[in-house]
Amino acid sequence: MKLKANIAAMEAYVPGKTVPGAVKLSSNENPLGPSPKALDAIREALDGVHRYPDGAAAALKTALTRQWEISRESIMVANGSDEVFMLLAAAWIGPGENAVSARETFSQYRYAVHLFGADIRELPLSEGRFNLEAILEAIDRQTRMVFLCNPNNPTGTYRNHDEIENFLSRMPQDVIVILDEAYAEFADQPDFPDSKALLKKYPHLVVTRTFSKLYGLAGLRVGYALGNSKIISGADRASMPFNVNNLAQAAALAAIADEKHRNATLNLVQTEKAFFSAELNQRNIFYYPTQANFICFRLDTPIADLWTPIASRGIALRDLKSFGLPQMARYTFGTRKNNIRLLEILDEVADK
Repeated sequence: MKLKANIAAMEAYVPGKTVPGAVKLSSNENPLGPSPKALDAIREALDGVHRYPDGAAAALKTALTRQWEISRESIMVANGSDEVFMLLAAAWIGPGENAVSARETFSQYRYAVHLFGADIRELPLSEGRFNLEAILEAIDRQTRMVFLCNPNNPTGTYRNHDEIENFLSRMPQDVIVILDEAYAEFADQPDFPDSKALLKKYPHLVVTRTFSKLYGLAGLRVGYALGNSKIISGADRASMPFNVNNLAQAAALAAIADEKHRNATLNLVQTEKAFFSAELNQRNIFYYPTQANFICFRLDTPIADLWTPIASRGIALRDLKSFGLPQMARYTFGTRKNNIRLLEILDEVADK
């Protein structure tokens, strides 16, 4: 037996980790937990787990059509954003073709492209942000997709509306631009892209969102894509039946309606972002200004060497060596108590 070359060359995903006794703030999960309304919906749905889920996710799609002012044919719901990227790649890219993205970004773009035998060109970030000009220059006749993460994981940086629109206007119409907005709900800058408006103007744009971050449903795996119905229906054809389970659909639908939980999460993130950034400034620790629910900062010592001493003192953060950023850490904003504790730990262990 011989393993396919594209599969043999794939790197294993490196998740955020923790240790017993540490608060896990390494995976950008919601520190407030899931929506109480989502938990109630799960309990109500338990009696129906002997039934197959709605393969069309009709109720959830209906809610999303109202939120996004878009047709149901332009929405795909999947088993997390990871599956969204995989289905788009399954439908629209193959051997001999390529995609373009950044090196220091979410690794699942690379996974999706390699899974279907295509290549990906990964360009370095520019001051922590996607280098849009370099991406445009890297595109050739075999390019089928571009992946942009905005705000970017792991840096938290973003490209503004005018920059993204200018990029889309110069992009060949037969290249699908996938704008991953997993953290967009946390953005508070007035020039952050209006993806709803961009979707109406650019038929080669696909916007992806997730219920894992703001809504606190990472363990249930619900993500979705919005875009041209031709692109979406093509990706949907590659989907396994019943890919989003009953409990996940019920929880996501309830979470959309839980304005109290959503606002509490946003308030915590914005408040703690301001607090933590100010504290890093006082310590002269470099960080990227963030539009996400996490912050990326740099120490003089490789984070891999500090991870265990930090975790053993109570906080698990993310070592970014696998992103090509060995001296940088990604930290999900927690409660004020969590954030103060990390600062105390950094004062103890970090050679800044």
